[in-house]
Amino acid sequence: MMLFLKELKKNIFSVSFLVFAVVTVLALYSQGALDFSGDYMTRPEPGGNYGTKNVEIPEIVMPAALEELWSEFSENRYITYPIGFIKTIRLNERQQAEMAEILSLITDEDMTVLLQQQKAAPENGGGNGSFTIDFDNNGAGSSGEEEGVSFTVQNDGLSSDPEAESPSPDSSFVPTVRGDMEYSRFKELMQRADDLLGGGSSYAANTLIGFGAVPLTYEEALERYELAVSRDKITGGYARLFSDYAGVMVLSILPVFLGVSMSLRDRRAKMTELVHVRQIRSARLILARYCAVIVSVMGFVILLSYISNASAWGNYKGAVLDYLAPLKYDLGWLMPQVMLVSALGMLLTELTDSPIAIAVQGLWWLMDTNLGYRSVAANYSLLRLSPRHNSGPSSWFRTWDYLAHFDALMANRLALVVISLLLVAGTILIFDAKRKGKIHVKIRFKA
Repeated sequence: MMLFLKELKKNIFSVSFLVFAVVTVLALYSQGALDFSGDYMTRPEPGGNYGTKNVEIPEIVMPAALEELWSEFSENRYITYPIGFIKTIRLNERQQAEMAEILSLITDEDMTVLLQQQKAAPENGGGNGSFTIDFDNNGAGSSGEEEGVSFTVQNDGLSSDPEAESPSPDSSFVPTVRGDMEYSRFKELMQRADDLLGGGSSYAANTLIGFGAVPLTYEEALERYELAVSRDKITGGYARLFSDYAGVMVLSILPVFLGVSMSLRDRRAKMTELVHVRQIRSARLILARYCAVIVSVMGFVILLSYISNASAWGNYKGAVLDYLAPLKYDLGWLMPQVMLVSALGMLLTELTDSPIAIAVQGLWWLMDTNLGYRSVAANYSLLRLSPRHNSGPSSWFRTWDYLAHFDALMANRLALVVISLLLVAGTILIFDAKRKGKIHVKIRFKA
């Protein structure tokens, strides 16, 4: 216990932990995750607007998806998120012809007609020389929608060929899905369009449901409200939303710095040899340091989670609230990924005597966060580092969605705990072997 307390003190008063605390507060504050006082739910009343839900109904999905694809095809400007960050795709002539073929198969329109309409569109003719730069703030934002700023630069209508004129498009031309189109075939063609764009578009077969927005009925809205009150005791929803933000923005990456710092501390103090010859058992030292990282991180996270959750309590005076909800979600949702990220940092640092774990974890964080962009609303796949449960300010209202995925979430969190313990065991073995002179690996970084 004394060793643990000593390591905990060192960690809490280190520069690394101070940076972790400051960055965590700034990141969560920037997303409004520390103050939910303005986001509260009320009992739905008949005749109101209750929002929408996504349902994969072919009669709704197919025309909506076609409309967006045709719009992007006309402009030859396709928005994708291959690794989560916005990317604008412009296809070359051959690729546009292939996209026209896909549209032709969906609409039964002639490819030549489709290409003529596309080339006649104002965005592609006219020679105004405009181009757009998009800066998109994607990720775990407070709205589930794309947000960004666009800057358009014009060349005042100048063209390299002043006499060149673009053909006029037929404004009445609107392609429609052919009457005999089967949904399975439609999904195949849309997946082909997504593949042509390099992935990350709205047209992938598993994301087409996003085009199937239908209004919620009063009965559905009332059922969801009552479920949030009875099962969540209201506070559970806020705890989930805090966990989503904290997990994806902070705890999937920052704990690795603490794990690396802890493992490199002896080397910086030039005490590696002294520690290696001490009588203390390797397992005891590594476990003390590992637990010190976990306790310091989770202690700070628990404090912030209660600040976040308590900000909404005033909106529900007289209601039955679950005051343990933040703690339960902190330990069950967030701590497993803190365990994994910290353990990976300590293992790779102990193995290489270098901060290479930061680069490895940074790459994993980037992939885990951004490859899941299309599944921000709810994604709990088995090896997902940071599960998502975010569809905007009303995320605290989605108790039904959380309960539907509860088993998958628990399997995910337990898998991370098991992997973490294996990594810690590996760290102990490596540390012990180095003390005995059996292995020696060192990676040096040169400027």
